Amino acid sequence: MSLRRVKTVLAATALAAGLAMGGTVRANEICQAEFQPLVAAHQEVMKETQAGMPRGRPTTFEQAKANAERACRLLTNARASFLRLQQWMQNNADFCRLPDQIINDVNTGVTNITRNRTQACNGVAQIERQRRQAEAGGDGGANPFAPNAGRRPQLDLRTPGAL
Repeated sequence: MSLRRVKTVLAATALAAGLAMGGTVRANEICQAEFQPLVAAHQEVMKETQAGMPRGRPTTFEQAKANAERACRLLTNARASFLRLQQWMQNNADFCRLPDQIINDVNTGVTNITRNRTQACNGVAQIERQRRQAEAGGDGGANPFAPNAGRRPQLDLRTPGAL
């Protein structure tokens, strides 16, 4: 999950918390008592997810696999948190008079985090296949995590005769 997506999800959750503290939910103390701790816990999970996401390009298969495993684990926790929030909202939307925008934001968050989690967790298996293939010599021994892997050499147009 990109940093921008995590920040967007975090912002949507913060919006939900802000609306919960004011407006229609404020009138219902039961909803506030349940919703605020749930949102606070969710925000904490999202902060941990954002802080723990791997940064930078891996240089080895082991590092790439560790990054993918960490991202998978973090996004699995974030997804579980989103699902708890979504379930509570579905069960209490009418009683608590939750605005549609909050419900839509959480539903969108569930969709996005599920997609990103699937990509990260599938990446673990893909990296392992690439490692085995490289060890077997199936790709000429090239390391797909090398600094210039997959990049075409740049043509220096300043060199006479380069074209």
